[in-house]
Amino acid sequence: MKKILFAITCAVASITATAQENKIAVNAGFLFPSTLNATVGYERSFTYGNAVEVYGEIGNHWKSGEGQFWKGYYWDGGIIYKHRLHRYKNGSFRVRFGPQIGAVERKFFIGIEGGFEYNYVFQNGCEFSIIQKNNVNFLHGDTFRNGLMLGFKIPF
Repeated sequence: MKKILFAITCAVASITATAQENKIAVNAGFLFPSTLNATVGYERSFTYGNAVEVYGEIGNHWKSGEGQFWKGYYWDGGIIYKHRLHRYKNGSFRVRFGPQIGAVERKFFIGIEGGFEYNYVFQNGCEFSIIQKNNVNFLHGDTFRNGLMLGFKIPF
C-alpha cells in the first residue's frame, strides 16, 4: 500500500512540475494602422525562461464607410521563438521573433514577426502578458503592422 501511495504522489508531483511548461495563450489588441487583432497560441517553455509558441491569429484592417468594416480581414499563423532577456521576481521580459504565413483579402503572404513581451506570473501559475508586436509582410499591400496586445496564458 505504501508503494502505491508513493507512486501516486510521485505521479502527481511530476504532473505538477511539468504544468508550467505548456500554456495556452490568448491575446487581443490594436495594431497600427487601424487594425484589430486576436491571437490564440500554444507555448512550450524551455530552460532559462526561453520558449517557443505556435499561434494562429485573425485580424481586421477596417476601412471607413458604410459596410466596409469587415472588408480588410486577414488570418495567419506561425511560430515564434521567445528569448528571455531579464527575469524579475514574478515576471520576465522576452524578445520574440519568427516567420508567419497567411492571407489577406484572398491574397497569400509570408512575413516576419518581432517584438517584445512582458509576462507577470500569478501565484496559481496563470500569466498576464503585454506584447509589443511588429509585423513585416511580403507579397501584398498590407506590409507593416505594429502595436500593443494584452492577454493571458493558462497552464495545462
